[in-house]
Amino acid sequence: DVKDFGADVSFTVDGGPLGDMNSSPFNAADAKVSIKGTDVHPAEAKGVMVNAIQVGMDFHGALPDFDRPEKTEDREGFFHIYDFKGSVDHTEMAYIIRDHDRDRFEARKRLFQGIADQMNTDFGEDRIKVTIKDQYYNMGEIIEKDPTPVKIAEQAMKNVDVKPHIFPVRGGTDGSKISYMGLPTPNIFAGGENMHGRFEYVSEQTMVKAVDVILEIAKLYAEK
Repeated sequence: DVKDFGADVSFTVDGGPLGDMNSSPFNAADAKVSIKGTDVHPAEAKGVMVNAIQVGMDFHGALPDFDRPEKTEDREGFFHIYDFKGSVDHTEMAYIIRDHDRDRFEARKRLFQGIADQMNTDFGEDRIKVTIKDQYYNMGEIIEKDPTPVKIAEQAMKNVDVKPHIFPVRGGTDGSKISYMGLPTPNIFAGGENMHGRFEYVSEQTMVKAVDVILEIAKLYAEK
């Protein structure tokens, strides 16, 4: 409960390498695709079988080929399939949809739904069901109205001999939701590297520097 925080500003310590600071994450949605097939013996399949696995492959193939995490960078958005399971009779697919720009984010969701609508029209019945749920939004829209927290954190880093690196992060933090609850919450580094991979690690020295920055932020706000 943000009101219980009793604060005018907050920070998350959930970033990566030394000096990283983020106040512009993705707009994010989770999307599920459910496909109903028709399973018959392959010998009698012509004109009858609807292979839900193949339909899923066709759906995925209809998305822009270059709008994937492995082919995008910086402020470029994407569609990312992270689960695909099923059979001829029924298939389920799971995606995340990401974009820093709100208009492009909304356009991506419309495109995603539009592919399903067109395929259902081609089938002559509703075989593909899409469910899209927004997860969080780019808190940059909130923080740009008053960038004071970012400026304070930037100065705090400089004061403890850390070079600030401010950039639009290709991810999100709890601060995204908290910012939209009325409490601006930029994200600063915590020392994590190679995140979400087999070789993820955290630097002890960077963690110590993160503590130094937090203490300096508190000091600068106290002096305001």
